[in-house]
Amino acid sequence: MEVRVGVVGCGWFGAAHARVYRTIGDAKLVAVADRDEASARKLAENYRINYYTSVEEMVSRESLDAVSVVVTPQHLFEVTKVALESGLSVLTEKPIVTSRSELSSLSSLIGKGSIFMPGFTELFNPAVIKLKELLDDGAIGRVSSISSRRAGRLPKKVLGWKIGVIMDLAIHELYVHRFLMGERPSYLQAYAARLLNEGNGEDLAILISSYGNEVVAVIEANWLTAAGIREITVTGEDGTISLDYADQFLRIDRRDDVYMPRLRRDEPLYRELSHFVESVKEGKDPDFDFKFAEDVLEVLFEAVERSVRI
Repeated sequence: MEVRVGVVGCGWFGAAHARVYRTIGDAKLVAVADRDEASARKLAENYRINYYTSVEEMVSRESLDAVSVVVTPQHLFEVTKVALESGLSVLTEKPIVTSRSELSSLSSLIGKGSIFMPGFTELFNPAVIKLKELLDDGAIGRVSSISSRRAGRLPKKVLGWKIGVIMDLAIHELYVHRFLMGERPSYLQAYAARLLNEGNGEDLAILISSYGNEVVAVIEANWLTAAGIREITVTGEDGTISLDYADQFLRIDRRDDVYMPRLRRDEPLYRELSHFVESVKEGKDPDFDFKFAEDVLEVLFEAVERSVRI
């Protein structure tokens, strides 16, 4: 079975989705859509496919099985809703929704024959997958803490994104922590600051949480650092494991040795979209489904709503 796919949103990451779908053997990129006609036309011309300026027109005119929704955050839910109500399977990029009301509405659309998958790309990063294996195998003994830093040079507010850094960057670390720990945190406190003048939303956030009574987790996210940072360190009773997302690099420091596992580098987006296509083809829920996303988003909204402004 060939899975016929469309991409909604023709910015840089929507273009990446289109590029990757073209390399997946069981997928056929059929069409793209964007409110900006020039962007849609340019991407469509690259692959000699059809383009549209509305998702409604695309799903009504094309015979599609699935779509990637890669639009600005405040429009993610409305586009996802159209696609799901049209009977299509959907992969929606983070943060998926921007409010609890949208999350509740999305919940009512799930489970009606279509596959839904959150765009949590780092879960398909080879280094993250290996880190989970190492922790499950007891490579550093009982885990005591997790520390994540994720920073970017470009505040998305200047691109018209109506969200802060918690929903843009901290979400990646929240879903990775959820994956590593296998559960939601039992405690959460967030601190946030707005240090730039453009738009709304926080530019700096620190989230502190705990898992059970044993593991303390800290997430630092900001739009202020000159160079991009994507890293996580997990500490256990027998050592630490450090991970660099971008380099797909792991380092294990124990009392008497240092070990750096050799990983086969791979594009997380390719792995993610391949898994989505396979799930649609086989008609089965993906490894990370709506329930997983719902757990993460409920914690995310709690962090946004309860954050102490500093």
